[in-house]
Amino acid sequence: MTITNAKIVLENKVIENGYVVIKDGKILEIGEGKYQGNDMVFDAKGNVLMPGFIDIHVHGSCGIDFMDANADDYKIISESMYKEGVTTFMATTLTSDHESLLKVCENVKEAKKVAKNLGGIHFEGPYINANHKGAQNEAFIRNPNIDELKQYIEKSGNNVRYISLAPEKEGAMEFIKFARENGVSCSAGHTDATFDDVEKAIKNGLTNTTHTHNAMSGHHHRKPGVVTAAMYFDELFTECICDGIHVCPNTIRTFYKIVGADRFIIITDALKIKHSDINEFQLFGLDCVRQNGAAYLTSGPLAGSLLTLDQGVRNIQEWTGASLIELAKISSRNAARSLRLNDRGEIKVGLLADFVLLDEKLNVLNVFKEGNKVL
Repeated sequence: MTITNAKIVLENKVIENGYVVIKDGKILEIGEGKYQGNDMVFDAKGNVLMPGFIDIHVHGSCGIDFMDANADDYKIISESMYKEGVTTFMATTLTSDHESLLKVCENVKEAKKVAKNLGGIHFEGPYINANHKGAQNEAFIRNPNIDELKQYIEKSGNNVRYISLAPEKEGAMEFIKFARENGVSCSAGHTDATFDDVEKAIKNGLTNTTHTHNAMSGHHHRKPGVVTAAMYFDELFTECICDGIHVCPNTIRTFYKIVGADRFIIITDALKIKHSDINEFQLFGLDCVRQNGAAYLTSGPLAGSLLTLDQGVRNIQEWTGASLIELAKISSRNAARSLRLNDRGEIKVGLLADFVLLDEKLNVLNVFKEGNKVL
């Protein structure tokens, strides 16, 4: 199949009128002007073709949480993700007991057979700092454990892709190094780490910061923490929840100006009540409520967002004036690179034919997963 008459967003330029030839789920050719071949054609009608969005931090959708989702549930969530333009997502867990996390691993391994856009698992915890636990259950917080990680990798069929942890915890440096060597990216999150802790962790393989600004040591002129390190170290990709609630838009504007389009990653951190009419729910034993456009613990703190990835893209464009090239990087390419998903994240010959087609206001029109139109 060939997508024609498209405004194609590449890594370094935009083709105003071009085409993409797809074969066996991958990009075979990218060209400018009118397509002269004989393949079945999909007319993009001049709309914007970007690499499919990647959400590396999302907890659920449609009333379903990944902590207790079965394969059928993943199929439902998968379809809701396509509506946001998301062609790859990481099923994100909560801080919980070992057996519950093993069960998630088993379910993800099975679910990948029916949910094509399920990329793997993001463990948010349990190796975090209780001082920045946020909506995580403190009862299950513990130190990084390599033996546990080995079991998660095995039980999931090698589908553990990403772990958010506190680098200052006992055993964290050895854990990060082991994870890196076994194909798992690590991110500083729910942490009270110092600037020096982060620098040491980078040397051991740390690559990301989790929902930057939220649940972490901040930017301080005498006690620099993770936020300062996120701004300084070019080795770090930086997640941000771009709903305008978790982080003030003016803070996002400032942070984006410092970090730039090559390190910034839009995430949703959305909870299960996204794409549902649920107002009250539990988050692995913690009571939560929908309120003022987000989810909150009934005790007060923010618990997570209701953001969709496509709305995050529109928000960033509005707040920062980011170009289409920049938006493609921060909604797809950077996430893929941070997790070493080398087969996606850009419109480039040889990569998966994962695309989102957008109108001029960046609303989702159509979605293609490995060349198949799924929306």
